[in-house]
Amino acid sequence: MSTSPSPRRRSRLINAGLALALALLSFFTVLRAQHSQGIARDEAQYFGFGARYARYWVDLFRGVPGLRTAAAITATWGGRAPTDNNREHPPLMKTLFGLSELAFHQKLGWTDAVTANRLPTIALNALLVALVFLFTTGIWGRAAGVTAGLLTLLLPRAFFHAGLACFDAPIAALWFATTAAYHRALRGGVLAALLCGVCFGLALATKHNAFLLPIGLGLHYLWVALRPEILHQRARRAAQAAAGPGVPALARELPPAARFALAPLTFRPAIIVALALVGPLVLIILWPWLWFDTSAHLRDWLRFHLTHVHYNFEYLGQNWNHPRFPWHVALVTTLLTVPVATLAAAATGLGVVIRRAIRRVTDDPARAPALLCALSIMVAAGPFFMGSTPIFGAEKHWAPAIPFLCVFAGVGLTAAARAAIARSAALLPRARFLAHRHAPTAAIAVLATLAVTAAAVETFHAQPYALSSYNALAGGAPGGADLGMNRQFWGVSARGVLPWLDVHAPPGARVYSHDANIAWGHYMAQGLLRHDLPDAGHEEGGVASSDLALVIHELHFNRHDYMIWRNYGTVRPVHVLTFDGVPLVSVYQRPRPSP
Repeated sequence: MSTSPSPRRRSRLINAGLALALALLSFFTVLRAQHSQGIARDEAQYFGFGARYARYWVDLFRGVPGLRTAAAITATWGGRAPTDNNREHPPLMKTLFGLSELAFHQKLGWTDAVTANRLPTIALNALLVALVFLFTTGIWGRAAGVTAGLLTLLLPRAFFHAGLACFDAPIAALWFATTAAYHRALRGGVLAALLCGVCFGLALATKHNAFLLPIGLGLHYLWVALRPEILHQRARRAAQAAAGPGVPALARELPPAARFALAPLTFRPAIIVALALVGPLVLIILWPWLWFDTSAHLRDWLRFHLTHVHYNFEYLGQNWNHPRFPWHVALVTTLLTVPVATLAAAATGLGVVIRRAIRRVTDDPARAPALLCALSIMVAAGPFFMGSTPIFGAEKHWAPAIPFLCVFAGVGLTAAARAAIARSAALLPRARFLAHRHAPTAAIAVLATLAVTAAAVETFHAQPYALSSYNALAGGAPGGADLGMNRQFWGVSARGVLPWLDVHAPPGARVYSHDANIAWGHYMAQGLLRHDLPDAGHEEGGVASSDLALVIHELHFNRHDYMIWRNYGTVRPVHVLTFDGVPLVSVYQRPRPSP
């Protein structure tokens, strides 16, 4: 006789199925979209280093002798200069890029080389969407979870980064994974704490801003561990234990202040051990450069980022390349790049959880999830309010904060829909459909569909030029340009002029490819550009020896226009790539001398 699964098991199966569906939707949507995205300058560097790292691990596991020596490790992973072998960045994602390219392009032939390198990022972003759904569902319900997961996928800028072989989408995913694992570990259990430590180690091995994670988790841990009811329960248990035989007098006579100070260490000590020991151990295992002279190499790595060069970026009409930066860069940029419907829902969700906290009616008070999400946002974005932290990639720097905004958006949308039904029922007592038990569900579905559709339209319209996209508050891409916001970076938009060059460039023409020069060979290898159109070189010399010249429009690149005008003797481009009317790339052609 067969028995149907229990309601709890059925709910878990449904949640698992929805998480898988959201992950697959994310994976294949981003996979398809990235085919039209240009190659970022940083990506082109990571391709080469990733292949080198992957080959090292393959050879190591094959038993090739001598690879564990300091000299062999240094030849692949390090060097004297701060940027030798790209040792300024942790290796996890680069290694995965290389292994993916080796497996899916070279061995299996399933994808082109660029797509194969991007697959690990695409997969981690899919994991992020699923985790946002599961985390939100476990606390605020399935409707909030589905909404939060979809809104996490449908962020124009984040969607773009999810299709690049870079670190920004992966660190957002692993930051969230560490936070979710920590929240689970608050229930107790060594395995949950171990998972938290492993996720933290993977985050450390992905990007240096993972070092900020323990700040938010630590503040939250203290809040939870020092709750009055927890302290009261512990004091009662300690008093009962102290009354028994064999308890040292010192333990019985500990003053209240000492017991208060020791309380965090005895609350969930496995979490502290996991973050302090397991996380760093995972980082060291994954990074052979740390297998010797560990403290010196860690110090060099951190020093590089603490004294990072300040690249140029445009903000509100000014070019910034040194501190002090405006304190509000992260706030204003987020407000102008996240879809307005998502922002409004997130603001509503924040209002809901604050109101519940004031009334002391909080969700899961033992683990304070709303506080955890708020602290995660503040810690991830906080350094960019200081005015001294390098900012040159706009929203990508505080990417780990945005999924938590989407969690609040899911909470806000569901709460707003339920409140609207309740209010409407009070105002229209004769409207029977408002009193139906499925009325709140229908209202949530309608409101969530509107918000998700609005985010989807904006997200897909923005590709593949999402770095130039701004939301309705800014007035779209034209409004962002008028406000003097950063128009783009990394040279990715040069991909958009390749079809024109392929058709109109004279045979053998040398092209000044500007900020896309490092990706030029990859475009040729992909078949996107004729092989008889080589890069002409850098700066004045490259312009002087070129027949065609590109200018990728950013405020600090204006000097390239002047170099070309002076050298070519013309100020008129022969082709201009635009996005919603905003110029992104101009192509100039050297005039032919009159016969």
